[in-house]
Amino acid sequence: MNLSFLTSNLLTLAGGSIDGGRRPTVDEFLGVTFAGLGIVIAALAILVLVIFCFGKIFDALDGAAQRKKTQDAADKAPKTSQKPAAPVKAAPAPAPAPVAAAAEDDDEVIAVISAVVAMMSEADGTTYRVKSVKPVQTSGFGGRTAWAMDGRRSNVSPF
Repeated sequence: MNLSFLTSNLLTLAGGSIDGGRRPTVDEFLGVTFAGLGIVIAALAILVLVIFCFGKIFDALDGAAQRKKTQDAADKAPKTSQKPAAPVKAAPAPAPAPVAAAAEDDDEVIAVISAVVAMMSEADGTTYRVKSVKPVQTSGFGGRTAWAMDGRRSNVSPF
């Protein structure tokens, strides 16, 4: 296919007047539009498949490296006697402590908030007190925090 012929056809479809002002028909315009969309979608699908395959390959290589490390560690470990070991009773599972950790985190947050309020009261010369600390309800913001809403507001507001 001749490059000048291809360029001429593209310019004609784009509204140019290389061949005496001939305008493209609706069928030609729709054909070019849908062909372009099809090519773009096909290219993106191929790109997704290539990235997916690379992910699988690297996961397999990483798994092989992990298996090799564990095998090397097992080979380097000292050999024990061949006698079967006596069954060992399982130690009782430790009590879960996430509740205590959450309470400690809350205490730290309250301490930090109280320190900030104390600094503000010194700066203003008035006395402030922290009566309660409650999380902010974000249901009115579509699940977004106040920081996220402020960022959205600053990006969306007119210049």
